[in-house]
Amino acid sequence: MVRTFLAIDLPDTQRKILEEHQSQWNSTKADVRWIYPSNMHLTLKFLGEIQESSTENVIAVCKEVCCLHRGFSLFLNSTGIFPNLRRPRVLWIGVGGKTDLLCKLQNSIETALEKKGFPREDRAFASHLTVGRIRSLRRLSRLLEVFLKNEIAIEPFTVKEVVVYKSRLTHRGPIYSPLAKCPLMNIEH
Repeated sequence: MVRTFLAIDLPDTQRKILEEHQSQWNSTKADVRWIYPSNMHLTLKFLGEIQESSTENVIAVCKEVCCLHRGFSLFLNSTGIFPNLRRPRVLWIGVGGKTDLLCKLQNSIETALEKKGFPREDRAFASHLTVGRIRSLRRLSRLLEVFLKNEIAIEPFTVKEVVVYKSRLTHRGPIYSPLAKCPLMNIEH
């Protein structure tokens, strides 16, 4: 079995800026498991544990869908919490820009994979970037005060591909390895 997901990677410049923000948030000493910047991505579809033989099918579907969608630009622009302030579990960064094109791409992938027998996600797609998972309430109020007021102003970046990843869980956190890169059509100028 292979733990598999499809995602959009961030450029290194975006990761570096998020790493700087993360060190500010971490200085509050809240009990949060921070996502390594090298592991940050926009998940389009989490498939979970699938048969190794199914990964080639997933890659083929992703490539077919991606060649029908043009590249587009996004930017990271806000902070938020899932599910809510009363029961905070996940710290995330919002996504702006051509989110309509992002949602169309995600829906096309979801639909194509569903036709191949992979279950559709129960909840609606919410484009976000997970940056941390809250482990306890220790010093959380101070973190939320800093995190929710943080201005995330990062230059737009161009989405040019979707990556099919396998994920191996370890005691130090997940290790992501790309199985395939599925290019989008060129952007019109």
